[in-house]
Amino acid sequence: MSDNRTPSAIPYPKRLPRPALGLALCILLGFAPAVIWAENAPTIRLVTGDNYAPFSDQNLPEGGLATHLVRYLFEQIDQPVEIDVTGWATGYQAALDGDYAGTFPYIESELRLEHYLFSDPLFTVSSYAYVDQSSTINASNPEDLAGLTLCLPEGFAHGQALNPLVESGSITRITPSDMPSCFAMLQSGEADFVKINRYVARELLRNAGVPHSAIRALPFPVETLSMHFIAPRNQSGSDALIARVNRALAELQRDNEYARFIDDYLTIIYPRQMPSSSAP
Repeated sequence: MSDNRTPSAIPYPKRLPRPALGLALCILLGFAPAVIWAENAPTIRLVTGDNYAPFSDQNLPEGGLATHLVRYLFEQIDQPVEIDVTGWATGYQAALDGDYAGTFPYIESELRLEHYLFSDPLFTVSSYAYVDQSSTINASNPEDLAGLTLCLPEGFAHGQALNPLVESGSITRITPSDMPSCFAMLQSGEADFVKINRYVARELLRNAGVPHSAIRALPFPVETLSMHFIAPRNQSGSDALIARVNRALAELQRDNEYARFIDDYLTIIYPRQMPSSSAP
């Protein structure tokens, strides 16, 4: 899918062929790819969603941190890829229908595990319940959220911690088309809380011109979850594809290279102030 959004203000080479663009960002971040696309290897198609910065967002370099990481991993296994961007639910179903070999980044759920094979974790993140700064809501655990309205877009999993409360009706879930709409509903009072990880929360607020002080995180992580590359179980090559991604990821994680890869990218996204590793 072509990017018709405003280009990122972060300087990096534009209008390069996709392999060259990935190479340029790797050089910018201090990583020289071990391999370049194999001349005769067939290109496989992958899909991801949008408006999930810093992990997947067309306004960011390489389409976001997850897109950058996945593209880098596929470069290491000498596999050309074409990555499309569409709605999360649309892309998820399109991969199941055989239009794509895989999609990312996804958190595990029982339903997803029925239909997809999961890679080793690409990222491990903590999600928090965010409320409007003026809200009188106080909670110290997920059970205290009973009776409230949760906003999560279509295609987003509410997770194991909230699942029994949502399924029983103790928490009412509303599902607009995207996460910016959820934060708008939070501020208008249509929703009581939004569950999201801290990096995405900060990016959404920054892009909307809303100060981070306009919301507050309740003082406990709702859950700490891993995010994965996934491939449909109904495709014959998925087992081998997941295994290859896992090998490339394990290689990157040796000698702390993975941490440097992530930190270098986030330093470009947050040139003045990196989010605290402890504060939501």
